[in-house]
Amino acid sequence: MKTKLILMLMALFTITLSKAQEMPPLMKQINNGNWLEQNEAQELVDELYYQRAIQAYYEMLPAMNTIGLRDGSEVVFGKGYNVIPVWKQRMDARAWVPTPNADVVYSMGYADLKETGPLVIAAPPKNVSMLTDFFQRTITDVGLAGPDEGKGGLYLLLPPNYDGPIPNGGYFTFESSTYNVFIFFRTLMKQGKNGPDPSEAAAIAEKIRIYPLWEVEKDIPAMQFPNASGKRINMMYETEFDFWTKMKEFVDYEPYSAIPANTRGVLASLGIKKGEPFNPTAKQRESLNKALEVAPKMIFASRQIGRSDGRNFYYNDRQYERVWSGATAEFMQDSYLDIDQRATFMQFAYSTSPSMVKRAIDGGAKYPVTARDAEGEFLNGSNHYKLHLPAGIPAKLFWAVTLYNVTDGTMPETDQMMPSINQYNNYKKNKDGSVDLYFGPTLPNGAPESNYIKTVEGRNFLTAVRLFGTGTEFFDQTWKPDDVVKIN
Repeated sequence: MKTKLILMLMALFTITLSKAQEMPPLMKQINNGNWLEQNEAQELVDELYYQRAIQAYYEMLPAMNTIGLRDGSEVVFGKGYNVIPVWKQRMDARAWVPTPNADVVYSMGYADLKETGPLVIAAPPKNVSMLTDFFQRTITDVGLAGPDEGKGGLYLLLPPNYDGPIPNGGYFTFESSTYNVFIFFRTLMKQGKNGPDPSEAAAIAEKIRIYPLWEVEKDIPAMQFPNASGKRINMMYETEFDFWTKMKEFVDYEPYSAIPANTRGVLASLGIKKGEPFNPTAKQRESLNKALEVAPKMIFASRQIGRSDGRNFYYNDRQYERVWSGATAEFMQDSYLDIDQRATFMQFAYSTSPSMVKRAIDGGAKYPVTARDAEGEFLNGSNHYKLHLPAGIPAKLFWAVTLYNVTDGTMPETDQMMPSINQYNNYKKNKDGSVDLYFGPTLPNGAPESNYIKTVEGRNFLTAVRLFGTGTEFFDQTWKPDDVVKIN
């Protein structure tokens, strides 16, 4: 009996001791409730810094994209709200810009509302344009899709958090989220004797007038419209360490309200804080440089693999994709900000506005884009292809087909210089009104040269179909562009 009691007490002690040794799950997970070895702790902190650098790249790419446009322009044409380079004979492959539209006349300027205060932009009639902050958040569409409805008008831009007087009447008034503003005008060409005629569109662009609201006429600098056509110019965002230093300059310059608090938190974890020195250690610089290599590849890989939800496809039976994947111009989906889609867009494109995503009948524009042929294979400049556009292309203003490099959306540079065909070109139509276009390193056998766009051998490319003034046939999908077909 005594032995049995001793055994029971020993068992009870063992159970009690076992329970005393139990611990909450997180303690079990993290080194049994003890501090990590110092080397392991440092490795984890370094890894977190690197991951935050990847996240910062994703979140800040829209701003860095715009900064690249501005800085590249200012190197060649100079600085100032009154300096508006105009591609008077259209933009070609010598301009390194993400997915530029070679089929309209571009006018691109940059203003600083911290320097000027409220700024007036006198928009001429007959344009399809936009004003955005430096995160490429739309301030307003201008022209045919804007409040002036293509008639022209005065747009008053207010600095962030402006609390000064505002004139009554006469202006379309908007407040920018950033001091820096992107002024992006597009004017439409006409049919000329030998193809598109950009002369009138360029002349309209040169009617743009920009001036500080409170400045008197005698002190307003004259507008400058340098001709940007034919110029070799790099307007791409940085790929070296300047990516981070320019980001820091932007954070220092813009108001707190310009950057979301969570994004500021990510930047702060990297040492990028408004008004404080940015002095990364050698190890941190190594992580920042590594992020500059890996983050773009991650974004590129996302574009290559595609979305699991299929929202990127325009059709159930075609390869064409929508670069917004059904999001708003601000990349909002039904219940979330689509950070991944925004990053993929900003890697190879720029400028997003409501008119590009709304389904306005005979208005706005749509851009079906494909990187694959009808068999699902990536388009390659070593091959020959045909694109069939059925008759009745639903574009009230104009249509165009343009080829781009897949990585950054620049135009592939060949002796053609302008890898695009639009409805104003002297192309050959089929008897039923449809159009066949051809792509390849050489002119395919039997293809008319007027319908041919040259590719770079060994390099992948994108095909973009632009429809300005999109008709109902596109929206209800009674008209669809055929897939790009590989030919011998």
